[in-house]
Amino acid sequence: MKLYYFTDPMCSWCYGFSPVMKKLKESYPNIDLQIISGGFAPGSKQKVTKEYKDFLEYHWRNVNLRSGQYFDHSMKFVSDSFHYDTEPSSRALAVVQRILPTKDFEFLNLMQKAFYVEGRDITNDVVLADLAEEIGLEKNAFLESFHSEEMKLKTAQGFQFSKQLGVKGFPTLLTLENGVVKVLTHGFQPFESLKEIVEESLTTMFIPESANGESCSDVSCGF
Repeated sequence: MKLYYFTDPMCSWCYGFSPVMKKLKESYPNIDLQIISGGFAPGSKQKVTKEYKDFLEYHWRNVNLRSGQYFDHSMKFVSDSFHYDTEPSSRALAVVQRILPTKDFEFLNLMQKAFYVEGRDITNDVVLADLAEEIGLEKNAFLESFHSEEMKLKTAQGFQFSKQLGVKGFPTLLTLENGVVKVLTHGFQPFESLKEIVEESLTTMFIPESANGESCSDVSCGF
């Protein structure tokens, strides 16, 4: 079975969902999992004002409560020049998928940790290059690919694919068989709940009503 995992490096619920996805990969090594950056705020000019910080903190606390994932609420990435633009980190993932495809999930986790735990600005190409180096990708090679028109187009194609399949928020996990989209989960699910859905889909391809988990219904996680 091939699964499409629609995510975004700057989506807090996706960060909360990352340990669940790790367990899924470990428990079902034969599942073909394709990670796609769906892009919930590419090109956003949103600055982290006092009101927006309060908005983020509210969601981060909810994610922490459900998932146990740690957040550093000091948000050290905030600056006068920072915008909550999710395109650069999505493009960085696309670069890794082209050059080191087996490292994409590891790189996604590195970006999430850098942003939510360490407060690093993952809209910055130098920060992203440093993270890519951690998984064995030479900085200059990363930056050359990152700034290429090819990768900008590839990233935009991922956003478009997400829209074509009707993905409205992140995380979303689905199958695509013979042109038929079947959603396993839209939003956060604990692993045991997701496991039941995956097991059932492996045998009957029937997706139960419980597929609707918890996800943001605002700009921080969807459209």
